[in-house]
Amino acid sequence: MLHLILQSVANGVLIGSVYGLISVGLTLMFGVMNIVNFAQGEYLMIGMMAAYFLSTSLQLDPFLVAPLVGIGGFLFGMLSERLVIEPIIKAPQSAQIIATVGLSLILANGVAVMSGNNFLSVNTAYQNQTFTVLGLSFPASFVYAAACALIMAVLLSLFLNKTRYGKAMRATSQNRSAVQLMGINPRWMYMLAFGIGSALTMIAGAVILPYTLTYPYIGQHFILIMFTVVVLGGLGSVRGAIIAGLVVGVVQSMSTLVLPIEIQNLPVFIVFFFALVLIPGGGFKRIFRRRQN
Repeated sequence: MLHLILQSVANGVLIGSVYGLISVGLTLMFGVMNIVNFAQGEYLMIGMMAAYFLSTSLQLDPFLVAPLVGIGGFLFGMLSERLVIEPIIKAPQSAQIIATVGLSLILANGVAVMSGNNFLSVNTAYQNQTFTVLGLSFPASFVYAAACALIMAVLLSLFLNKTRYGKAMRATSQNRSAVQLMGINPRWMYMLAFGIGSALTMIAGAVILPYTLTYPYIGQHFILIMFTVVVLGGLGSVRGAIIAGLVVGVVQSMSTLVLPIEIQNLPVFIVFFFALVLIPGGGFKRIFRRRQN
């Protein structure tokens, strides 16, 4: 029994690291722009679909085409921000919700029209490969995805804390009026944040493709996990989203020990409820604030 628990925790950490990467884009957008993108799940789907068609047409591994997917995601995110988000950035939240939900429907149904409703997957040389450490088995595809998520998290941290544009983005998230006096254009920071958030999510879609299926409506499956992670970690907290992703991954993995696989997301619903109702503002974000004070 102890071995099963340890194995579930290990699997949860691997899966949760990817959940963190998937959700960082959403929380980054909210932190800088104060807007929740309900189409973020469809951005993940587009990343998965793009990785599938690129890898099959070029005969390359999804991890090798992930940078191309990220570049495309960055450009697509900046374009969608300019066309959809900017016109309603100062509108009431109800208008923002309607606009992003409408965008999600357009993207999902548009991809369904172009590619069909088929379930798509890729075959890789390491698909059935596992690593064994201290008696615990780690599927290679999960390990590679987690390693990619860790690399992207480190690069994002360096960008936000060490680069000029990253510092400008953080300043914009803290005081949008004051940064204009310093010569920073908030509109460009909005586009940059949306582009980076989209790129991170689409890269995550590419790296999870080797161990899952993709279809036009798979974004609806992941959107709950995204919102659970960002609410638990604190809306706008990148570090909180990464840690919360690990927590959600472990909770989901541990639930398979006692619950049927059909309702393995039930604990995620419960975590989302308690995070939303009992700890508004996000549990990990509040912890970080107390430490700073």
